[in-house]
Order: sequence, then C-alpha cells, then structure tokens
Amino acid sequence: MEVGALAFVVLGTGAGAPGIAMVLLANMVAGTVISPLGGVVADRLPRALTIAVVEVVIGLITVAETILIATGRAAVWNLAALAAANSAAASFSEPARVGLIPAIAPAEQLQEANALVQLSRHVIRTVGPAIGGTIVATAGPAYGVGLNAVSFFASAALIATIRAPRAARRALSLRADLVEGWVAVRSRPWIWTSLIGAAVMVPGWHVGYGILGPPWAKAHLGGAWAWGLIASSLGCGMALGAVVSLLWRPTRAGWANCLGCAALALPDPVMAAGASLPVVMGAVVVAAGGLSIASIAWQTAIQQHIPTVQQGRVAAYAGIAEISLAPAGYLLVAPVTGAIGVRATLAGCGILLAVANLAPLLSRDVRRLRLHPPGPPSAEEISSLARRGAEDSADPVEIPAGTAAERRAEPPAR
Repeated sequence: MEVGALAFVVLGTGAGAPGIAMVLLANMVAGTVISPLGGVVADRLPRALTIAVVEVVIGLITVAETILIATGRAAVWNLAALAAANSAAASFSEPARVGLIPAIAPAEQLQEANALVQLSRHVIRTVGPAIGGTIVATAGPAYGVGLNAVSFFASAALIATIRAPRAARRALSLRADLVEGWVAVRSRPWIWTSLIGAAVMVPGWHVGYGILGPPWAKAHLGGAWAWGLIASSLGCGMALGAVVSLLWRPTRAGWANCLGCAALALPDPVMAAGASLPVVMGAVVVAAGGLSIASIAWQTAIQQHIPTVQQGRVAAYAGIAEISLAPAGYLLVAPVTGAIGVRATLAGCGILLAVANLAPLLSRDVRRLRLHPPGPPSAEEISSLARRGAEDSADPVEIPAGTAAERRAEPPAR
C-alpha cells in the first residue's frame, strides 16, 4: 500500500502520527532483515521471474489489507504485520530490478532505459494518488486498496513475459555470496560515502513528508483529497525528472545525485511556514524532480561500475544502508513533536535533508564519479574495469554494463 493511503487508514483507526510511525517501522525492520537474502536471490535466479512472483505475493498481501479495512478490523498491529510482509517480499524484487534493465537494454542506452522505467512508473503514480485520494474520500479506503491489489496482479502478468539472459556466474555458498557483495560495496568509497548521507536522508524525508505530512494536510489543507493532490505532485515531479534524464545525460553522477537529492529539503519548511496547498504541491514537484534525476544517475552508476553478477547484492546492501537509521527516526517522532511541536519538527527535517545530501560532496571519490558516455569504451577503460572485476570476485571477470562485453548479437525477447 502506498504511504499516503496507508497513512489515512492508520489515521482512521485513531492511532495518529505515532501509529503511522509504528507501521512504517515494521516495514523498515522487515526490509532490513531480508534484503541481504533478496540480493543473493536476485543474482542467482532469473530476475524477471523473481519480480513477477513478488508482485503476486504483494497483491495477495494487499487483498488481505482490503479485507481488514472493509470489515472494520484494521488496527495498527495487523497493518504493521502486513506492512512487514510487504517489505520482506519487496526485498527480493528491488535488487532484481536493478540488474534486469542492463540485461534487456542496449548498453549505450542504459540511462535512457532507466529514465523510461522511472517515467512510466511515475506517470501512473501521478494519476493514481489523486484518483486514490478521491476514492478514499468518497467510497472509503477499502475500495482504494482493493484497486491497488488488482494492479499488482496485472503487473506480474506483464513482467512474466520478459525473457532476459542470465549472467554466467560460479555457484557460491550463501555466506560467500553475502561477503562478496559486501566487499563490492566496501571497496568503493563513492558508494559507502553516498550511503552515509542517504541513511540520514531517508528518515528525514519519511518523518517530515511521510509521517507528519498526512496529518498536516488533514488539519491544515483540507483532508485526504489534499494529500492525494500532494502525492500526485510527487509522482508528477518524478516523471518530469525522468523526462529531463531522457534529454540530458549528466557526466558527473556524484554531483547529480547529491544536488538532486538536496531538493528534498524544500517541502517540509514550506509546510512549516503555513504555505497554501498549491505552494506545497509546487515544492513537492521540485523535490521529486531532483530526486528522480538523482536516482536515475545513481542506478546507472551502479549498473555501469558494478559487475552484472554483483548488482543485486550491491543494490540490496545499499537499500539496507539507506533505511538503517529510519527505525530510530520513527521512534523519535512522538517525543520530538511533543517537545518542540510539529511545525518546528518539519523545519528541522528540511535542514537535516539539506545537510545530509550535500555532505557526501566533501568526498573526492563522490565528486569524481562519472557515467560512461554512449558508445564503445576505450581499451584503457576495459582494462581498468577488468582489473576491478578480478579484485571483486573469484568468478571469471564480468565487465559491467555499458561496455562492449555486454553487447549481444541478438536482442533478448521482451
């Protein structure tokens, strides 16, 4: 269930912002525990099949949520349990998505492929929350969540038709796979430095926008329909950022990632200042646009600089790092808002987001991180990538996506 819809279901139980925090905490903890295994599975099994199975599982979880809401039995504890199950399932699909795109897209168009995936996803999310918010406000949350369940089954049917080649890799033990993925992250300062900033960014964003935002919209901006428009603004901004990424290929991925994510600092202070709904929506569009450009640059960098057979595990460890501090942030919502108030907490989240996203630029490795230009790489680049691949894995050297080694004589069936 989307954060906005989930938030209003929890609010309907009378639990308030602390209840939203508890449900999101369960979601984050489950994802943190399961993500390493999800990364291993993503690098071992067919990625399209893995994603399709997960979509079916999440659809069934959403059906259970619908039944609870429709029968009036939704409570913080069962919503938290289902959120945890949802997060555990998603921990298998998200790493698989990172590695699937290089397997089916031409290497020289990797960024454009990532941008198209982002664009299609967020065009739907632009329209979806507004429709969902209207449905929740007029027909009730059960109808909105039920339609969401149907979308997962449709997604699974479509993804199951994808046929992507599997990367050749030597079978390792589960422990060896986990260690290999960890070494791939630890040996690259641009990854772990960026993830330190992301670990602060994620709870800052979720506390301000995800937890305090819906009650603020309900109290000051008109209710569920207003939050639906704000959530649609998020999708609109993400879609606009994807369009920019289709037209513009940033050379310095580190700068694009940090500056793009820094835009997330805008909406929380705008809400704290008591801005009107259109102004809040505009701030969210700008923030989401920056985040979209940043996430596309980041994912393309992972796909270009990490061997194909390690991308799932690297994505999984990155996901764990990003949410590692979120549970602590959720637990602090009630005492912090009680001590300084919601308005001051929103302002503080904005400051935290600005600092967390700009701080990684102090690292030279982050500032120097580049995306490979379209076209065949130079012999020097291939040699450098081969040496890094040999250091990272005992497997035969795997040249990352974006090089000539990833080009295939025949395009895979889609």
